[in-house]
Amino acid sequence: MRYFRLIYRLTGLLLIQPAMGLVGLATLIVLSPFQNVRYTMIARVMQVWGKLCCWVMGVRIQRVGSVEQPDHGGLIVSNHVGSVDIFVMAACFRMSFVSKSDVRTWPLAGYMTRIANTIYIDRTRRRGLTAMVQAITARLRSGHFVVVFPEGGARSGHQVEHFNSSPFEAVVQAESSVIPVMVRYCDAGEPSVACWPKGISFVGNIKRLLMHPRLNVKVWVLPQVTGETDRRVLAEKSRALISAKYQEIANLSVEKSSGPEG
Repeated sequence: MRYFRLIYRLTGLLLIQPAMGLVGLATLIVLSPFQNVRYTMIARVMQVWGKLCCWVMGVRIQRVGSVEQPDHGGLIVSNHVGSVDIFVMAACFRMSFVSKSDVRTWPLAGYMTRIANTIYIDRTRRRGLTAMVQAITARLRSGHFVVVFPEGGARSGHQVEHFNSSPFEAVVQAESSVIPVMVRYCDAGEPSVACWPKGISFVGNIKRLLMHPRLNVKVWVLPQVTGETDRRVLAEKSRALISAKYQEIANLSVEKSSGPEG
């Protein structure tokens, strides 16, 4: 059964990618003279893509809270557990991603990220960070959402790590806001099957996810952080909100599992 599940889910994902890629490409071509409208429509296409991928993969999302559209967009920041986060965030929000620059060269994924108006970051070059901040700032000023995982990589999911503050400079420059989001996967695994452990390849990680019967995930949209002029303060306040919510939910889970004392 597990391998049958793997085959039909993989087939579904492989069919979704070129289909949505063609829709995205057509959108880019038709709306090429209208940048702002193009960003909006591509974000809608991305949300459909995320929902379809989650449905095929057996990922069921429960979102708590909503996002109000600010005049100057918003930087959505989240804890990062694994590759499935990308599908979940795309399904929940109409936005653009920030991704490491080498993703552009990946087969299929590179094409899809370019279609999706992804903002790339090259952390090995100072100019790369500057270009990333400028690109996010422009996107926020146009009234759009941008998603970044400021931990800088997938983690074990046991705690929220230090946030890189560079992307938060765009919020300062655009006079925008940060929308902290906490993601928690609700399966029995420790760590969750959604986690991408070190030593496991991308293909191996996706294989584990596709063979898993069903993955429930809860996404909490937390209060916006605004009015700060120091990117480090913005980063730490956002991390603290996500970390506090994570600990709150973790403590509740422990209490439920332990049950009342006899």
